Amino acid sequence: MIDPTQLPILLKAIDFVFDEGRKILEERRERRKMEASSSQVEGPREEKEIVPLEPEKVNEIKQDLIASKIDELLWKYHKEEVEHLVRLLEKHTRAYYTFKEQFAEFGSAFVPPHVMSQMREKENFMTETREQLEGVLSKVYKKDISLTK
Repeated sequence: MIDPTQLPILLKAIDFVFDEGRKILEERRERRKMEASSSQVEGPREEKEIVPLEPEKVNEIKQDLIASKIDELLWKYHKEEVEHLVRLLEKHTRAYYTFKEQFAEFGSAFVPPHVMSQMREKENFMTETREQLEGVLSKVYKKDISLTK
């Protein structure tokens, strides 16, 4: 069984993947839809569209992971990587919300371009880091926990 002192970092990782990360990605998806509808002149996006799972399925997966036992050896090999990814996600999340506040202060019409680009950059970092965290957690739990179809 895993050491109880190690549980907070694991729970924080699961919470980010299933709660905070999903919320930020949903905000991103909505903003992109609004941007696309307001500027029909722009060509199609080259980025892949991520289709999220329904909330009931996500909650089911999250509860299953929380209740699952973890192999100590797997956790030992991936603990530092999970801690690193969680710290990165915390850092990028704080920066994202700072830029989001700046966006709100200026309003969508007058927001400086660097604020928008930094906000997008932090979203991209969070998306990449979240995918890495999903991969590591999948190894630790020996289950596929990808939250996209």
